[in-house]
Amino acid sequence: MAQFLKDHVVAIASFLLIFLLTLFIYTETKQKSEERRHKLFTFKADQATADIEQRMRDYIQVLIGAKALYIASDTVDRSAWRAYYETLNLEQNYPGIQGIGYSHVVWPHELEQHTEQIRNEGYSEYTVYPESKQPMYTSIIFLEPFEGRNLRAFGYDMFSDSIRRSAMTIARDTKQPALTGKVRLVQENNKDEQAGFLIYLPIYDNNADPESIWDRQRLIKGYVYSPFRAIDLMTAILKNDFDDLDIEVYDGVTMDKESLLFSTDTTLYNNASEKRLFSKVNTLSIGNHTWRIYLSGKPSLGKSGDIELPYFILAGGFIIAMLMFFVTWSLSNTRHSNHLKQTITDNATAALFIIDSKGYCTFMNPAAEEMTGYTFEEMQQGKLHDMIHHSHPDGSPYHADQCPIRTSLAISKPQRAYEDVFVRKDGSFFNVSCAVQPIQESGKQNSYAIIEVRDITDEKHAQQALIESEARFRTMADNAPVMIWMSDAWGHCIYVNKQWTDFTGQSFEDSIADNWKELIDETDYKDFREVYKKGVAEEKTFKNEMHLRRYDGQFRSIINTGSPRFGADGEYLGHIGSIIDISEIKEAEQKLKQNAELLQKLFLEVPAVVGLVRAPDYQYVLANPLYSTLYGNRSLVGKTIYEAHSEVELTEFHGRLQKVFETGEPFVGNEVLSSINNGDNGGLISGYFNMVYQPLIDSVGKVEAVLIFAVEVTELINARKELSSINEELSSKNKELLRINTDLDNFIYTASHDLKSPIANMEGLSVLLRDILRGKLGDGDKQILDMISQSIEKLKRTIADLAEITKVQKELDSAVEPLCFNNLLEDITADINSQLQEADATITTDFQVSSVLYARKNLRSIIYNLVSNAVKYKSPERPAIVSIQSYQEDGCVVLQVSDNGLGIRKEQQHKLFTMFKRLHNHVEGTGIGLYIVKRIVENSGGRIVVESEFDQGTTFKVYFKQELVKEKV
Repeated sequence: MAQFLKDHVVAIASFLLIFLLTLFIYTETKQKSEERRHKLFTFKADQATADIEQRMRDYIQVLIGAKALYIASDTVDRSAWRAYYETLNLEQNYPGIQGIGYSHVVWPHELEQHTEQIRNEGYSEYTVYPESKQPMYTSIIFLEPFEGRNLRAFGYDMFSDSIRRSAMTIARDTKQPALTGKVRLVQENNKDEQAGFLIYLPIYDNNADPESIWDRQRLIKGYVYSPFRAIDLMTAILKNDFDDLDIEVYDGVTMDKESLLFSTDTTLYNNASEKRLFSKVNTLSIGNHTWRIYLSGKPSLGKSGDIELPYFILAGGFIIAMLMFFVTWSLSNTRHSNHLKQTITDNATAALFIIDSKGYCTFMNPAAEEMTGYTFEEMQQGKLHDMIHHSHPDGSPYHADQCPIRTSLAISKPQRAYEDVFVRKDGSFFNVSCAVQPIQESGKQNSYAIIEVRDITDEKHAQQALIESEARFRTMADNAPVMIWMSDAWGHCIYVNKQWTDFTGQSFEDSIADNWKELIDETDYKDFREVYKKGVAEEKTFKNEMHLRRYDGQFRSIINTGSPRFGADGEYLGHIGSIIDISEIKEAEQKLKQNAELLQKLFLEVPAVVGLVRAPDYQYVLANPLYSTLYGNRSLVGKTIYEAHSEVELTEFHGRLQKVFETGEPFVGNEVLSSINNGDNGGLISGYFNMVYQPLIDSVGKVEAVLIFAVEVTELINARKELSSINEELSSKNKELLRINTDLDNFIYTASHDLKSPIANMEGLSVLLRDILRGKLGDGDKQILDMISQSIEKLKRTIADLAEITKVQKELDSAVEPLCFNNLLEDITADINSQLQEADATITTDFQVSSVLYARKNLRSIIYNLVSNAVKYKSPERPAIVSIQSYQEDGCVVLQVSDNGLGIRKEQQHKLFTMFKRLHNHVEGTGIGLYIVKRIVENSGGRIVVESEFDQGTTFKVYFKQELVKEKV
């Protein structure tokens, strides 16, 4: 470059002089033009923002006037509201507003009366909608103009929508106008839909001006408000005054498509990949709400005839400078050409030889002498082949007719970059790369050839080292725990490691053929392409997150990092990058975010007292609503404990708090008696709390804050005291019932025992009387004696049953043992064999569970009663069939006894297990058997259920609560 400058200094100087002068004039002219356009843009952008802000404040003043109408009037009816609206002449004075309305607050107990009142005004179909149970309703009752789209809003409960409710709550609690976020107005009818918003101003009962938030919430009467369709509004405000600007209005501080309220163009320049020359973001705060306004200048902004002048100056000056340069350059170029050829030859790094048609060297440059060790004079002593190409590396001779150089010369065909081995003067071999160019003079054939030779010994060594290095790199990359890729300087993929092919399921060949693009989620590809192209163009590191399709078709979140690669000379070679699957990290971050939101929600809504006091000034940083409630709903956050509490309140907890700050040890107190403000008259009442003062320690071990967590247990303590009293009373009653039960059992046992002797005497006297009067008794006398005998028999059975009931109660703790169902059934059928034969009964069994742990006498009583009843109450129309099964169900052993007998009516089934209750009287019985069965089963923790259909049969299921018996008994 220095030589070029030296050889062409005149041409370059003339070019630079003219071009620099042109560049100076161009810069000054363009700078002045841009400054004028920038000032014009700033002025217009600020003017548009001011117009929007002023118009919105005008609308707020309209609402203040509407509120004043309510305050000044005892009542405001529909006609007065219409007159107020028509007087304002809003369409003429403030175009863009959708209307002005009044929404009335209706409490749930007033809803029916409110609806009836509006209907009595002539609106028979009026109702508050959407219908749902709410703690408060805000129904639109006035809205002017009361026509067209606005009719759809009549009766709408705006408090049912979360966005509107948020703004209404702010307006109510602050007494200030409040603007909503972006909403869909109920006036929309699916035609020409626009984004909307509303402004609210609260009105309180009796024209009150409440000071506290609680009073404002209690006294709220309604809201005057105005709805707006964003496009209609902004079009009316901006008119045609800002045609050379594109204006985008965003709801809130986030400027994305979802929060867009209005745009003058379908293209959102805020999010465009290429930003305009002039752009600006202004912020508006209206009604406790924020708008962001993005303004950008159109290309036509401030354009006039002199805008193009700098470019004409630059182009003209450049052309003149170039003409001057080429004229002077062409004059000196010829002078340097011959000198340059000689310089190139003498300073070439490659060895150059010229041989004649016989193979003798006629020229060699200094590089050739240095490479071979021969001088030119020494080289002329023999043919070139015989001097430096006569042997193979193994020492065998290299015949001339096999030499590629001689062959190329003979056939007049050039050779390019073929590799061979030459011999130096000292006999050492070295690797070379040769190029042979035969030269044919006019009228002659193969006059001579030019040979270019490069010593590639170092290249060979480097190539071998490179192969080994590449093998090591591939081994390392394939075993790395991340996906690795490599691209060339043009951005094409040239390598992916094994982790990539395993993760994506795509082959190495497909990946380096640019098919990797198919694996990127199409929604991410555009952003990735921009980042990738920028990284390649700027030769810088880049990083991006996107979704990559795994071999199983699932898209995974990954982070892709690329770093530039440079050669030894600083040449950009491409990028090398890594890809890490961060799906689990993303899921963890999402869970962490959800947990943080949940923690904040818990802090505000947890049914406990929570506060946070920081060191060293003992100032409240946090206090949830329940904490404030304990102290009369006073504002605590931002105040020290000395400012927020009275001396009486401080006395109780200041010492505990100070000790925690000093020692760093938590304080835990159970059922601590504390004084709290009841909020009614400012007085203090006592309450019990379980509380924890937990220190929060910083990184150096110092207490930076104390978390106060407390749960009021006053009601629990009072309930415990009351429960203790009730438990004492129940204990006394239980002892009395146990005594009565014992006395009753003793009475039944004594009665049954003492009655046996008199009954036996009565039975003996009856028999004796029958013997004495034998032959003297008439038929009537015999009948009387028979009736006496029957009565005595019934009395004996009743006494036996009473004794059995007592025995069941006394044998609750009988020892259990493994019992086989089949063995017990065989024993029972032997006892009732005569009944079975008489009833022609058939018994079938299916014992899936063969054994059970139970008291032998109790299990026998259960099976005996169920089987004998099934036979006893058979249907006279069919032979008796009794099915007995056992199986496991819900952790219980179930014994099921089914029959096809008389069955039981549904309305009588609830009496089935009652003592002495019989539902069929055509056979003998006392009505106590099923009562005993139920008592045995329930006393052992089980249950018995019955399923029956009249004249079809009955099924009893007995559930034994116990483990299965696995061994065979």
